[in-house]
Amino acid sequence: MQFNNDTIIEKIVKKKITSKDKFCRILFVILAILAILLVNVLPLFFGITYLFLLTGALSFGIGFLCYFSVTGIEKEYEYSLVNDELNIDIIRGKKRRSHLFAGSVRDFEMVAKKNDERHPISEFDKGDALHGNCISGEDPDNEWYISTKMGSVKVILLIEPDERMLNVFFRYNPRNTMYRPTSRPNAGKSKTGE
Repeated sequence: MQFNNDTIIEKIVKKKITSKDKFCRILFVILAILAILLVNVLPLFFGITYLFLLTGALSFGIGFLCYFSVTGIEKEYEYSLVNDELNIDIIRGKKRRSHLFAGSVRDFEMVAKKNDERHPISEFDKGDALHGNCISGEDPDNEWYISTKMGSVKVILLIEPDERMLNVFFRYNPRNTMYRPTSRPNAGKSKTGE
């Protein structure tokens, strides 16, 4: 989409729910049930029957914490590209948003496929870099990495850009983008305009 010659691209990438995530969900629910039972049964075991208001409030709090934890496992990454500015946000449980990255495409040291043999990710990752894994995990052939800096900190981001984003990366930083557009604008038109 273009507005006043500005390029605006947005993309949502939903992280795949893994078996580890499913296990964590089940574990959170089981632990919450056990904690609620413990909070409610323990006072009765000692013969304290007047704490029902307190145990009810604690049970509600434990249930809310469990809900918050279980829904927080579901993640989406929102890429927004306005001209040469890339912003990445993480959305947990479709409600809580936090900002992960902001930077200019012009400052990227390298944009290449994660499995690119000519430009391996290890060439830019010397062990002291911050890593951002902003991918779904479903399409390894479409995983790209960005090597850049945020201030004085080295950052390696894994993303899943689409064709439009890669074209913008190439437009603003052709030397460091290992992507070449497949077609040129006006490629099908002749010089006479026919």
